[in-house]
Amino acid sequence: MYEDSALRRGTWALVCWLAVVSLTWRGALAEEAIREHGRYEPGDTSPLDDHENIFRGAKVLVSDHWSDRVGEFAVDGRHDAAGEHWGSERTPCYLTVQLPHSRQLNAVRLWTFWNGARSYQYLIEGSSDGKTWKTLADWRNNKTPATSAGETFFFPAIEVQQVRTTFTGNSEGRATGGHIVEIEGSCVPAGNLAEFVKGQEVWRTVPPGLHGAVGSKDVRYARNLVPFGGGETSWSTAAWRGERVAGQIILWTAAGAEQVRLSVTPLHGVGGKEIALESLRLRFVRYVLSDAGKPGARHLVADVLDSAERLNLPPRTARPIWISLDVPTGVAPGRYRGRIEVAAKGLPPLEFPIEIEVLPLTLPPPSQWSFRLDLWQDPWSVARYHGVRPWSEAHWAVLQPHLRMLAEAGQKFVTTYAIPEAWGESTFVNNGTMVEWLRRRDGTFRFDYAVLDRYVEFAAKCGIRDAITCYTMLPWGHRVRYRDEATGDDVWAYWKPLSPEYVAFWKAFLTDFSQHLRERGWFEKTYIGINESPWQDGKAAIDVLRAAAPGLKVTWAGACHEQLKGDIDDWCFFIAPPVDPAVISQRIRQGRPTTYYVCCGPQRPNTFTFSPPAEAVWLGWYAAAQGYSGFLRWAYDSWTEDPLYDTRYVRWPAGDCFLVYPGPRSSIRFERLREGIADYEKIRVLRAMLGRRKDAKASEALGRLDSVLKRFTYEESQKNAATDAVNAAQTVLVEVSREAARGN
Repeated sequence: MYEDSALRRGTWALVCWLAVVSLTWRGALAEEAIREHGRYEPGDTSPLDDHENIFRGAKVLVSDHWSDRVGEFAVDGRHDAAGEHWGSERTPCYLTVQLPHSRQLNAVRLWTFWNGARSYQYLIEGSSDGKTWKTLADWRNNKTPATSAGETFFFPAIEVQQVRTTFTGNSEGRATGGHIVEIEGSCVPAGNLAEFVKGQEVWRTVPPGLHGAVGSKDVRYARNLVPFGGGETSWSTAAWRGERVAGQIILWTAAGAEQVRLSVTPLHGVGGKEIALESLRLRFVRYVLSDAGKPGARHLVADVLDSAERLNLPPRTARPIWISLDVPTGVAPGRYRGRIEVAAKGLPPLEFPIEIEVLPLTLPPPSQWSFRLDLWQDPWSVARYHGVRPWSEAHWAVLQPHLRMLAEAGQKFVTTYAIPEAWGESTFVNNGTMVEWLRRRDGTFRFDYAVLDRYVEFAAKCGIRDAITCYTMLPWGHRVRYRDEATGDDVWAYWKPLSPEYVAFWKAFLTDFSQHLRERGWFEKTYIGINESPWQDGKAAIDVLRAAAPGLKVTWAGACHEQLKGDIDDWCFFIAPPVDPAVISQRIRQGRPTTYYVCCGPQRPNTFTFSPPAEAVWLGWYAAAQGYSGFLRWAYDSWTEDPLYDTRYVRWPAGDCFLVYPGPRSSIRFERLREGIADYEKIRVLRAMLGRRKDAKASEALGRLDSVLKRFTYEESQKNAATDAVNAAQTVLVEVSREAARGN
């Protein structure tokens, strides 16, 4: 008995101890927990969303109502909940919208109750006096089941004060009655009416079920439009070994489809050769809000490549599928065939045959690409979105796949910051600093590089190790921050270039920083970054740099200034106005990397969420055509508040602040940018291969390549769409690749 009691007490003590340990451990994890975000995107939009709904909140008259399903539900502005409706349990029954005065009307949207099976028969009429009625829509013979998309009816404009919907029956029997979730009325400008009518009529011709076709990777397909009248169902392409190729399949459905999922078979060649399943990836393309370059505008665009295993397709929607194939470097040349399969709950599966021609040429891995890609990283933005403390272990955990995705695109630069808020308040999350400054009591400074060191080491482990940029000696607004040892306060100071304080501080920092870089073995690959500053300020800063840290290099993003031509080690010119090619080639001969950039401008070519996808590819071809070493974009990941929902930002065009999404999730823009960079590398390889040959066919192939590159000028980009130039150039690239392979 005593032993049993002691055992129980001991067991209870152990349980209590374990509970305390568990709570402590879970608390520690909670501190580091990564915030989860549900997968979602903006709801369906309609062309009518931009027009006043004159029925909302209007008075309603009904024949009767069942239980508490009163008429006011039909005009409360909500159409997303089938259970929130006006209902009558008999037919005929009616609901009349009574406006306070006569209004022009030429469009009505009606959502009846939906359950996936029931169809309603009804008549919609309008009147200006309550006596004489005109038919607006006659669906008394309707057999199409109601869906969450509702129905939209267009008709010649009419003056109305009353609009009456009379139910004559439904597919489950007259006793089931009529039910309206929402009814809306609008007057659409005549110029837009024909387009709206066409869109609705096309959806009504789509047969039941799930449909699909192979689309173009150059198109951002609208979610609310039928993408094809038919379309091809097979996909084929040619690729080098080591290359990533892409395509798009488009699905659409009039009635909706649940649990849509994707699968692919291995790709088989002759003689038992095979490209394994893991080389091919299928991703749903999700939609985000964009602005078409017009502040305040609201447009839905396809961009996010999502990792969801399955999705539901609402009625009357399209859904693109992004195909990515990483051709293994060790695979034998030849043709490989397989198929993509799309399944959905209760619907016949779809099949899409695919064929890949693997050419006998090999693209080096991204780590060996010569293209100098510099997409600025913003780790503070990543921390904010995921709800983790900057530089916590949870932060490093989410950064790892995020930076590896960047490295796999050929990224060469690690972005670091010696000061916080280098660019003022230009993004949703302002950059912090990786170097802490402490002003001692005697006025001298001490610098802590712990975060910078770990970030550089971490980026190298992720595959980004060629160069380091440290921003910046010229912050926007000339504002810097340090901690005062005497008071413990953080102090913001304003030091203009050549002021005594500016010179004294930066000499101290640069002397200490260069010594630290030498100790870490990073001195030769580190640049002090300056961005879009007046050349006079730049010259002053560079003079301080040269005096304090001889040999430490400078990278400059901005205009071409004659006054700085001997001072910039790595110069990144803005795309417009175009720089004289002689300046670029001279710098390249001198061993000085020379790249270019786009940012919040120009409108085209660019990588905004509303930009045509081919423009991202065009950027790589432009670099090859003009002799540039690479390309810079000011932000890989300076996310907006909710980037998976809304890519708009008050200061810049939509998508200007980032190229990828949390997850990490790639984007159409990022994949096409990578594609253009791979083309740049293929051009480099082909020129070397064909240049070693002296035969006429090699010379002809090089001539064709040079000829197509002449189309890639800034002036041409302002006159003609990038899509035509890119597709023509890539066709030539495949043909020249075949010629190079024949003589290899």
